[in-house]
Amino acid sequence: MPPHRDIHLDCNEAFAPQQAAGLTEIELEAAVPAFVQVHRALQAMHEMGQVQFMHLPFLEEVLRSVERRAEELRQSFDTMVVLGIGGSALGAKAIEEAVLGPRFQKLPSTDPKRIFVLDTLDPLYISRLLESLELERCVFNVVSKSGNTVETMAQFMYCYDLLKQRLGAERFRRHLVMTTDAAQGALRQIADQEGIESFEILPGVGGRFSVLSPVGLLPAAFLGISIQELAEGAVHLIKRCAREDLWTNPAAMLAMLSYLLAEKHDKRNLVVFNYSESCNSVVEWFRQLWAESLGKRQSLSGQEIFAGITPIRAGGPRDQHSQMQLYVEGPRDKMVMFWSQERYESDLKVPQLYSEIESLNYLGGKKFSEILAAELVSTEHALREAGVPNFRLIFYDTGPYTLGQLFYLLEIATVYVGGLLNVNPYNQPGVELGKKYLYGKLGRFGAEEFGATLARKLKEKRYVV
Repeated sequence: MPPHRDIHLDCNEAFAPQQAAGLTEIELEAAVPAFVQVHRALQAMHEMGQVQFMHLPFLEEVLRSVERRAEELRQSFDTMVVLGIGGSALGAKAIEEAVLGPRFQKLPSTDPKRIFVLDTLDPLYISRLLESLELERCVFNVVSKSGNTVETMAQFMYCYDLLKQRLGAERFRRHLVMTTDAAQGALRQIADQEGIESFEILPGVGGRFSVLSPVGLLPAAFLGISIQELAEGAVHLIKRCAREDLWTNPAAMLAMLSYLLAEKHDKRNLVVFNYSESCNSVVEWFRQLWAESLGKRQSLSGQEIFAGITPIRAGGPRDQHSQMQLYVEGPRDKMVMFWSQERYESDLKVPQLYSEIESLNYLGGKKFSEILAAELVSTEHALREAGVPNFRLIFYDTGPYTLGQLFYLLEIATVYVGGLLNVNPYNQPGVELGKKYLYGKLGRFGAEEFGATLARKLKEKRYVV
């Protein structure tokens, strides 16, 4: 096992004079009192048990029960299909891709287990996936905190009926597991009435903060990933973030950079430029965390402020050849956060070929990881010269311990920024409004007014080319 290493934040290219458009240390120091107030409030709420997501890595009994049940599922099934969307799906995908890396070929029977995360309602995609599965060897994990999520419940009802038809009324329920609220919602009602096995999501843990609850832990453990190491990495990061000093608390510095560049320098778009292919799904997970937590119309006092910092995904080196032109010469409204990985499980070396061709011979003998690192540094400095503030998250590898750190660094930083913006990072009223119109459109009882309003608005559409 490789040694455990801390995640670090290199913020040199975010500050003046290295970065002409960057922060000054005077600006940073002036904002410290506001940060300290936010930090102390978070720590006090954590100690009183009011910030539930920060307690998840410490719940040893939950970890042990998930491990035990996952091992039993591994004895009976080869494949887990996760029915969920948003925070009920993104964490499982992020853990699988980061820890196990790309898996391109069909798995022989001796290879590790596999999961499919069904976070879509595309009928062709769903039907093709289900047709490819040997249902006898599949368990379906239905994940919804509310227990009423439209997409997830539609998937569940279809798969419930399919399993019942194919496997028979006596056996099909053993192929179902539910992860939902402990006391409320349709999924909880069904689990209790029909005796379907279920795992609980703690009250106060929203979907986007639930990755180290059974939402993310059960799929991870089914894949054979050490959820104890995930939790240990998270605990280590939480302890690092108990410090008030910005220069020893990476989540604090990340939050302050993002907040000050957005509010004081009008950099309201955060480009996450990821140079670790294994972390692509972690970026997707982070986009939801950041966008839903910070994009708020009202402050905590009810004032309209339309707060938020828009997360934009970019991948290196491919987007050096697609998006970089915009970042270098386009609108001055962006900051860039690079993600870089130090150690790879395997590496490749360019052979010594074409020594007579000057435009190629310098590549001979260089490792791919070396070229990738050079690409990142070169992109950093190009952005610096162009006046685009940037900073870099550096992680040793993408193993479970590192990933636990990364999840909690980003979660705590997000909560810090919410506090600095004076918004509630735990709710999502904009999402809820869309759900009400969806319920009305689909004819759910109690949503008739939203359905009527939507029908009227649809009739008024004029500008369609």
